[in-house]
Amino acid sequence: MSTPSSPETRYDSCCGVRHLIWRSPRSRRRRPEGAGRSRPVRSRSRSLSSLLLVVVGLLAAAPATAATLFISNTKGESISVIDTTTFEVTATIPLGKGKPNRVVFHPDGKTAWVVYDKSHDLGVVDADAHKLIKRVKIGGNPYNLNFTPDGRHLLVLDWSSDTSNDEVIFYDLQAEKVDGRVEVSTWPAHSVFSRDARRVYVSGETAGDLTVIDVEKREVVGHYVHGGGDAMGLALTADGKTLYAAAGENKTIVKIDTATNKPLGAIALPGVVHEATLTLDGRYLYTTLRKANKLVVVDTATDKIAAVIPQKGYPDLVTMEPTGRYALVTNRWADLVAVIDLKTHTQIRTIAVGKAPHGMALRPR
Repeated sequence: MSTPSSPETRYDSCCGVRHLIWRSPRSRRRRPEGAGRSRPVRSRSRSLSSLLLVVVGLLAAAPATAATLFISNTKGESISVIDTTTFEVTATIPLGKGKPNRVVFHPDGKTAWVVYDKSHDLGVVDADAHKLIKRVKIGGNPYNLNFTPDGRHLLVLDWSSDTSNDEVIFYDLQAEKVDGRVEVSTWPAHSVFSRDARRVYVSGETAGDLTVIDVEKREVVGHYVHGGGDAMGLALTADGKTLYAAAGENKTIVKIDTATNKPLGAIALPGVVHEATLTLDGRYLYTTLRKANKLVVVDTATDKIAAVIPQKGYPDLVTMEPTGRYALVTNRWADLVAVIDLKTHTQIRTIAVGKAPHGMALRPR
């Protein structure tokens, strides 16, 4: 009759892991001839621990993947590719004639789509090859773009022309055809999706309003007029409950309750406001005052101005890089991108890019 096995505990000081090892007394029965010796449990445990340490070490030693930022240069008719780790331009992508304006990445990160202001068409860029692969015509006078979070549809914010109305066009990327149009107010400018992707909010530049569209039904389900012409930027909180809308010439940021589509209040700013972008932690709202050459930072806990950062030439759009440490700002008339330290709210450097940088898009990882 064999003696019951008993546990032994071993502690690996190098990684702080306790291993419970079961030991059995040797049996008095002879091992059958030719039978292989089984590997001791302790050996397997030690091997697994060693393997774990190697994997953890390799992961710790591996450098973080650099994020890539695309900047569309309207007069330069190109894209400047920026490594957000080094803040250096690593490539320039020719886009051809037509005054490229906005640039947006598909959610899979494989392609970037560009709007051409003058030729009124769109360009598709291979993000890995750094090459324009085709140009397509969608809408009559496209101004800005967005993608549904599932990547199935391209949204074209189309301004009125001889062949189109002020509308949001839903373009099926797989079928390569338009499968929905929603008419909105004059000059749809920016858009942002609700956290559940069931609604999309669209700012009207000249109308000074906000239109709420049901994505599935392709119909307007909400509308709010703040009256501030030159309305552009939109920023949604992480919980999806509050939308910040730049009310342009009203010189305010309007806070909107997304449950009711009604205003919660307004934040006064010292100039016509264009862009509105939240830091990744939601603590600050970065806004651009293009004509005043200022970047104004708002503390979202108090709705008070936390900092005013001078800019060189018509600050336009703002993007937060993935680590949450820096913001990047296009300065359209200075041919540069400003890098802002989010901890100190100060500009720490600039990046020279092409002529008249306007659009910017961070490549999804």
